[in-house]
Amino acid sequence: MCKSNPESQSPRRKSQITEDEILVWLPSPMGDAILCTPALRAIREHFKSCKITFFATGVVRNVLSPCSFNDKWLEQKENNPFAIAKKLKEHKFTHAILFKNSFASALAVYLAGIPSRIGYARQWRGLLLTEKLYPQRLPPRRFSGQKRSRVGRGKFKSASMVEYYLAIALWLGCKKTERNLELLIEPQEKQRLSDKLPQALNPDGPLVVIVPGGAFGPSKCWESIRFAQTANRLINNYNATVVISVAPETSEKQIAKEICNSSKHKLINLAETPLSPGELKALFSIADLVISNDTGPRHIAIALGRKVVTLFGPNDPAWTNTDYENEIQIISNVHCAPCSKPKCNKSEHLCMEAISVEMVCEAAKELLENNRKQATVLSQKEFIETSNSFFIDREYQTALSESGLTSIEEVFSFDAAKNLTKSNLASYRSRLQFEIHFSERASSTTVFMKRYDQPPVFVQLRNWLSHHNRRSDAFREFDAADRLTATGINTPKVISYGEQRNALFETRSFVISEKIPDAESLERKLPDCFDGPTTIEKLKLRRNFIVQSATFIKKFHETNYRHRDLYLSHIFYGESGKFYLIDLARVFRPILMRKRFQIKDIAQVYYSSPGKNFSKTDRMRFYMTYAGQTRLRRKDKAFIRKVINKAEQMARHDIKHGRAVPFAG
Repeated sequence: MCKSNPESQSPRRKSQITEDEILVWLPSPMGDAILCTPALRAIREHFKSCKITFFATGVVRNVLSPCSFNDKWLEQKENNPFAIAKKLKEHKFTHAILFKNSFASALAVYLAGIPSRIGYARQWRGLLLTEKLYPQRLPPRRFSGQKRSRVGRGKFKSASMVEYYLAIALWLGCKKTERNLELLIEPQEKQRLSDKLPQALNPDGPLVVIVPGGAFGPSKCWESIRFAQTANRLINNYNATVVISVAPETSEKQIAKEICNSSKHKLINLAETPLSPGELKALFSIADLVISNDTGPRHIAIALGRKVVTLFGPNDPAWTNTDYENEIQIISNVHCAPCSKPKCNKSEHLCMEAISVEMVCEAAKELLENNRKQATVLSQKEFIETSNSFFIDREYQTALSESGLTSIEEVFSFDAAKNLTKSNLASYRSRLQFEIHFSERASSTTVFMKRYDQPPVFVQLRNWLSHHNRRSDAFREFDAADRLTATGINTPKVISYGEQRNALFETRSFVISEKIPDAESLERKLPDCFDGPTTIEKLKLRRNFIVQSATFIKKFHETNYRHRDLYLSHIFYGESGKFYLIDLARVFRPILMRKRFQIKDIAQVYYSSPGKNFSKTDRMRFYMTYAGQTRLRRKDKAFIRKVINKAEQMARHDIKHGRAVPFAG
């Protein structure tokens, strides 16, 4: 007879297990099964003399084996609950502990006649269980109308699956153990790994494993080119040996191929040298760093005590939180995340695009150099509401407060700044420049403030039609910066914004942004390669600049945004070689006539590019890069004619008003 340890009895205990045949049905996703290991350890320690059988898929069994938490394995080879029930009935189980949440699993153990059935009452299976736990839910949403009202069921509250599974063990009276994940490795697996991948066992630098796939769906996957760029930097900076680890599926093999083809260095592609689950664990156990999407192998790395960088996009990190001290989580906190959707249905995959190569490489650096500064890195700054409709980047709260800016009222009475308002600027708009100081680090930075005070109703109506929403001018600038930055378009850093409205219209709004460091508008200053006598080296630099600028504008247009004033005055170029787009209040997404606004944008770039600096060859190189072509097609020629016609129309207007025409030289 199975005897439990009386010292570990819990007042929450509802089930008294005294028989010796316990079935534990594990979840099917590999990552979830690994997250079960703290609960499995607790059950094993509490029911030491019981016979515990794990029921799981072959993948889960291979990953968790060898395992000290059970006596026997039963492999799940089919999903039919009636066939499974027939198989389970042969083993005379007295208790079934369901870590798997499906209705079919509860039906199978019910049909198998197992007397005690413990699990979560979800998926409409409560009647099939003898002992029920209820997951926490958020407060229900209420819907009301003139004729009826109803209460919507609250969604499940985000909570760590480690605690979720441990709750089952506690319900059974188990003593709560450590939360750490646990996996074991057979000694012979390391030898098999050595035979297959000898180059991974004695690298000259750190061994880095990259996990770019995800069984959940493509929404979790970071771009292949960014993984390749990350691999390049790790190899250049640390002489790393980089392994690309993917599942043996067509989609993941393609991802691995794209990464390897995009890298400037030789990478080890496991799609070409597949490893068994045991060999994969052996590989992870010797890795100095694992960089992974939010997917199963991440949990292997954590269970084996490796250093981990995890990229979170559509899923809430709270579900898989383990409080692991050697992990840095890069969390995409864009407006549409977390959505928990396997496939993104947006026009751009914002959540994963918001995670930059720089973020990942900086996290990798901290871990490789044993200097972890923070457990989580947000892809975008968090804004907090410090007073009514006054939002501020937490990092700048003290500095703005010391400048007397803590509310919208103070913003519109603020005058300790340089007034940049031009004579041709609308009367309801004003622009200021001033310094803010950071006392704690004895430094300061220049910021710009735009204020919109009582914008005319007809202007607001026009903006509503153009932008398809009723938000303020200032908010639209903040929102555009937020979205463009997420897609990799550099913009000024917004540090504060706010708006006030009456019943329908905006009354006042503002936005404060930081000065772009070490950058100047291309209207004021072109790179040095455009100055002085022409040399071969300068020609190369000029060509590279033109290609980069065309790529930048192409990438901007690929977001489906357009800019009403895409002149060189609104394109900044920094000493680091980066391009920036400013005056984002002019940015919008046309539903109709998108091609027309594209032509207008390119015409404005063409028009504002000085003829004395840019030749016809330069302009053609720009267009060919922008179009991604090596030869002009008929539609390219038609597009160019429209651009030139638009530029000449703009020129006639400026000549009429006595202004110079830049592109004419």
